[in-house]
Amino acid sequence: MATVLVVDDDALSREFVCTLLGYRGHQIQEASDGDSALASVERDRPDAVITDVLMPGLDGYELARALRGRPTTRHIPIVFSTAHYGPDEIRALADACDVHDVIFKPAHPATVLATIDRLPFPRQVSVHPADQVVETQRLTRSGTWELDAASNTIVVSAELRDLLRLPSMTLGMDEFTRRVHPDDLAILTTMTRNTWRTASSGIVQLRVADADGVVRELIVSCRTARLHGSSTPTGTLWGVAQDVTSIREDLRTSVQVQTDWQAVRRTIEAFHRAVLPGALRTTAGVDVAAVYVPAPERLDIGAAWYDAMPVHGDRVLLSVGRVAGHDRHPGAVMGHALAALRAYAYDDPDPAGVLVRLNRFLTDTAQDDTFATAVVALFDPGTGRLRVANGGHPAPVVVSPDRAGDAVAGLLTPAGPAVGILASAQFPELDLRLPPGAMFCSYTDGLIDRHGDPTSAGSQHVARIAAQAFRRIDSAEPGRPPTAQLLAETIVREVLGDATPDDDVCVAVLRAGIDGG
Repeated sequence: MATVLVVDDDALSREFVCTLLGYRGHQIQEASDGDSALASVERDRPDAVITDVLMPGLDGYELARALRGRPTTRHIPIVFSTAHYGPDEIRALADACDVHDVIFKPAHPATVLATIDRLPFPRQVSVHPADQVVETQRLTRSGTWELDAASNTIVVSAELRDLLRLPSMTLGMDEFTRRVHPDDLAILTTMTRNTWRTASSGIVQLRVADADGVVRELIVSCRTARLHGSSTPTGTLWGVAQDVTSIREDLRTSVQVQTDWQAVRRTIEAFHRAVLPGALRTTAGVDVAAVYVPAPERLDIGAAWYDAMPVHGDRVLLSVGRVAGHDRHPGAVMGHALAALRAYAYDDPDPAGVLVRLNRFLTDTAQDDTFATAVVALFDPGTGRLRVANGGHPAPVVVSPDRAGDAVAGLLTPAGPAVGILASAQFPELDLRLPPGAMFCSYTDGLIDRHGDPTSAGSQHVARIAAQAFRRIDSAEPGRPPTAQLLAETIVREVLGDATPDDDVCVAVLRAGIDGG
């Protein structure tokens, strides 16, 4: 508990407060006026002061000012006790003297005790400081040392002796320096020399071999010892040494993991650049663009793809797909699947036929449970005809202006089975007209599926976002339909929002009605 000085010229009031605080367990000092209170503080400094305000001689106001004016007592919490001042009057006096609180007489005992409990005086602890130091050194793997210049010997604490597996707590300076890594001897010498010369503290990092030859990494501080109560240095240096070997090892491991992770990411990005088209080839009257967003935390190669290529008849074939599986690497299968799809499209770009042939290729070459989902779309800019086949993929979106000039979005359903599961699978084909300025959008499920998130967006949400983006961008430049690139980027940004995708995201947009550039 605290030591409290009670100052009051009224003996009964003083006895009431002293008795009350004594029952609580506080140590009590008494004074009947401000002068004797100051003398008491000089003899035995209290943790807090409760003082009456109106007293003969040095009153409570002047006592508070005197305590605040001395460096050794300015931190002591002070409480005014008064029966003569009202709250408005005493608060101004209390604030002027940096008084913590006010007790109004006659005070209820609970009020007095609660006021004392709120004061910021230091609380006493039951643990001996030496025990606290020992436990601190144990948890932080540290210990203290002293270097005596006269004998050129080092004395280490028991904790540091155990950390370094030293044979004794006392050893010669030469014996210690033999344990220091040769590259660090100059650092140690410079630190001790500077500390001797300037009396300033120093801190260095050293590698020291323990008794078993194991190199420990230490952070070592160095100070000059001084006589108690004096600024005169003695012939002794002292400091603390902390073993940070495991911390540094963890840091190096973390750095290596980051380096390896970045190397893997560079490999993944190089693979995507090599397999996916850098620029989408198209033809006059069509604008095609794609956005690919790799999942930021994944360390494997994503297996989503996009592709667009001109085919005979001045048409454009657009495909978006994704390979899934557990045994063979989906990224490797994706490269084969995309190459096969391109070959089939050059031979015959019929969307349903391309999926049938791709399905047969994957089922015939399958060695595990790997399969794919894909959308293949064939667009003829001369007629506006769009033919779409879907093999187990999320429903594509078509956005087109209605008669009133507003943007209307719709999902293209149904879809056939995933590709590479059933050898005899057939894929329904949708045949529709895409008017000038309209947009066709296909995407992978990384855009709409997030693991463990029941609020993940669905295809209907993508359709709404696409219509809103089309409408907003179109209104910004009337008469000039938005580009496919701007639409693709806007859809990805607004569907994902602040969320981080769990899988690679691929979005491809085809817009009808203008020349491709």
